[in-house]
Amino acid sequence: MFPSIFTKTGLTIIAHSARMMDPSWLLYLGIFLGPFVQEDAAVIAAASLSAADADHFPVIFAIILAGLFLSDIWKYWIGRAAHTSSRARAYAEREHVTTFRGKVRRNLFATLLTARFLPLARIPVYVACGYFKVRYARFCLFIFITALMYCIVIFTLCHFLGELFGDRIELIIPTIAVIVVAVAVIALWIKRSRTRDRTE
Repeated sequence: MFPSIFTKTGLTIIAHSARMMDPSWLLYLGIFLGPFVQEDAAVIAAASLSAADADHFPVIFAIILAGLFLSDIWKYWIGRAAHTSSRARAYAEREHVTTFRGKVRRNLFATLLTARFLPLARIPVYVACGYFKVRYARFCLFIFITALMYCIVIFTLCHFLGELFGDRIELIIPTIAVIVVAVAVIALWIKRSRTRDRTE
């Protein structure tokens, strides 16, 4: 009896270990964590994988959407944390900031939707939503909707290109992803350089 129990337990552990060692788990983990590093490249890479093997589309789409959503909603709290600083609090009370806060609250969805498709605008806007104390539940809802819309657009485009170019899609999409990352890095560097020049 006991050997049988031990055997079954051992086989169960081995089966779970085998599933964890399955390369697809590592791939899915990479897809999920990708947006925490670079959102656009991660979504494009996930969409290209889906286009290359449509059987995995539902799983890949759900994982990248979850990763994209979770990688965005925590940025809200960076803005909220700024209120622990008296300097940040004083800045928030300035007239032009108050006006901007009103615009963000009245046009939150449009603001988040615009930011979703403008890579360099996302983090400032998400932090501003926390800084201006936009309702977190509303913020999360709109982040999910805009993330869903963004994924649908990118996946549709990649699947269309997959139908158009066939096997060559495996080379074309990664090239596009590299270009997107390069453009984002260069634009960020230019923006920081201009900001540094103004402060000097």
